Amino acid sequence: MAATAAALSVLPLTAGGVEASTGAPPADRGEIIAPREFSGITWLATSDTAGSDGEPQQIFLVCHDTRDDYAERDLPRLSIVRTPVDTDGIIVDELHVAFPSVPNDLESIARVPGRDEALLVESNADGDDPDPTIYLARWDEDLDITIAGAAPWPRTPEPLVNVEATAVATVRGRDYFVYAERAQGSDTTNVNMTRLAIGRNGEIRFGGEWTSVSFTASAPPDARPASGMDIDRRGNVYISSAYDPGDLGPFDSAVYRAAVVRPGGPIGARLRPVSPPEELARSSGLKVEGVALVDGSFPMFISDDDEDYGGLLRQLRVTRPGDSS
Repeated sequence: MAATAAALSVLPLTAGGVEASTGAPPADRGEIIAPREFSGITWLATSDTAGSDGEPQQIFLVCHDTRDDYAERDLPRLSIVRTPVDTDGIIVDELHVAFPSVPNDLESIARVPGRDEALLVESNADGDDPDPTIYLARWDEDLDITIAGAAPWPRTPEPLVNVEATAVATVRGRDYFVYAERAQGSDTTNVNMTRLAIGRNGEIRFGGEWTSVSFTASAPPDARPASGMDIDRRGNVYISSAYDPGDLGPFDSAVYRAAVVRPGGPIGARLRPVSPPEELARSSGLKVEGVALVDGSFPMFISDDDEDYGGLLRQLRVTRPGDSS
């Protein structure tokens, strides 16, 4: 498939770092528009720019769970989000990227370790999408985004319903695609893994054999057990769980170390559950839908889809049992 390139679209920003809508309020009101929902996230780069606390600026790619319908078809599916450098807050640049088809409900981004490319994954939207697609995004040193390929979801070990948590792990030079159903109405889901091969021409191929382990979220109560995922360099699988009662909340979330990817097994890598799952953080009041490590290790950032409240990017304070920090 021929690559379709799209440069970053740097938009006029309000004081809050977000493009003003066409129906902007009068200037004398000083109203700030919240960013759109951040459904999935991956780290792109660290900038030389430093914030007021001296920390370097981190740059992320986020996706929006925009539907392919009359109201949302023409809205951007991707944004570049930068951590704050001053009191104006996060910086959000919506991207107008040309896709080979209109994406429907992109809910997660899975970066390929060690390469400037990531999978942009449609969720299947509770079965409303007849042909859910996984796109391949690539970027250059200027962070210009290219959609280099696309493939249908592979045949999965359980019915594909609604997936918000995906990641890619690399084990002994081989790549593996990892996902978990959000499993609405249950506290338990399966973490599933299969082989992944990405060609230079953008071709995406998945293995036919899967390995799986179970993950149960103990908190928050009544949460979707898997709303986001990332995997660090050591193979630790981090999963967010989110409670979503409606567009105005109140929301609640937790982040866990849920499993570990190790060499071995029939497909060359295996999953080992963390038992019990290790709760690393709680985010009461927020609906975490994306988890992102910086270059495969801590610090950890979250992206939020707080529905009518908009999107949010935050660094997590990660604690462990007995940790007094």
